[in-house]
Amino acid sequence: MTAEWTFLDHTFRIGEETLPYVRQGLNEETAQKICEIIRDIAEVDAVAVTDRQTILGYAGLGCPFMVRHQPILTRATRHVLATGRLRLVASKADFECPIAGCPCPLQAAVIAPLKVRDQVVGTLKLYRTHRSDIPGLMHRLGAGIAQLLSLQMELAEAERLRELAARARLEALQAQIRPHFLFNTLNTVLMFSRTDPDRARDLLVKLAVFLRRALTVRDEFIRLEDELEYVQMYLEIEQARFGENLRFRVRIDPRAFGCLVPVLTIQPLVENAVVHGLAPREGGGRLTVAARVRGDHLHVVVADSGVGIPAALRQEIFRPGVGKGMGLGLSNVNQRLVGLYGEAYGLRVRSRPGRGTLVRLVVPVRRQSGKEEPAS
Repeated sequence: MTAEWTFLDHTFRIGEETLPYVRQGLNEETAQKICEIIRDIAEVDAVAVTDRQTILGYAGLGCPFMVRHQPILTRATRHVLATGRLRLVASKADFECPIAGCPCPLQAAVIAPLKVRDQVVGTLKLYRTHRSDIPGLMHRLGAGIAQLLSLQMELAEAERLRELAARARLEALQAQIRPHFLFNTLNTVLMFSRTDPDRARDLLVKLAVFLRRALTVRDEFIRLEDELEYVQMYLEIEQARFGENLRFRVRIDPRAFGCLVPVLTIQPLVENAVVHGLAPREGGGRLTVAARVRGDHLHVVVADSGVGIPAALRQEIFRPGVGKGMGLGLSNVNQRLVGLYGEAYGLRVRSRPGRGTLVRLVVPVRRQSGKEEPAS
């Protein structure tokens, strides 16, 4: 078998055998399996997989320093993480082992970046005990395997986002037709039917439109004004029940019209503010929803003057399974934003017990064409 066919055969076999583990996400257990598969098929002396901070998996020859859970200390690996470019390490001195007199037999390595949506999320490292083995085939093998793993990770992330979006829509629908929400709203309608029939009729129409929209939303993104129309309907229904205890206003920068936002991301923030912020407070309070464009980003703020979030709970609100009220919960919204745009786009929360809570959502400006557009 020629070197070219060996390269292709190794790459395809690695792709096939690592796929089930990559689909589970990059963690210590899956990274270890991936390292073992690559070591056995590629016939290298050692393999390591890292995230941006630590060694997640390691298989093969090495030293006490090169084990799982260790932080990334070498300049070579940090350089690949910072630049996103493959690097050859052709000298044992470049390993920068902190253990004096270490008998580690490894002499050279290929360090390749692992990327998801052009963001470096970790590295793949192939090691050899002889420097002459690194150029040529080893260089191409490292680059090829890293690209294949990156593609698999990106596809797995896209699949996870689709599942999150589908679950978000399902949870939204289930929450919006949950018995006690309908019970409370219909009780309010019944009350107004005796004192203000026109308002009762108007409230029933709003409830029907609100529920119908939950059934028909299918797209992953929606125009800001359409999402806020949904928010407005929700607030009007709740205001009929809470009366003067719920006061709200919605302010939109004209430049924000037409901007796309992930569907069902603002309404859960508003719902959280009403149910967990204002409803428990004696006398209720005020809620403000504001949206404006700053540079090439859309900023949406949901602020309430409610009871606030206790400091102990503030560390938990983004943990999956926490914060589920009538809507999706802050954790689901935060996960979707981070998955779509990256870690820098997670929700930002400020809260003072007894004074209220402010939640800020920031996304790149995108319009119907699907292209990002800087604001004028």
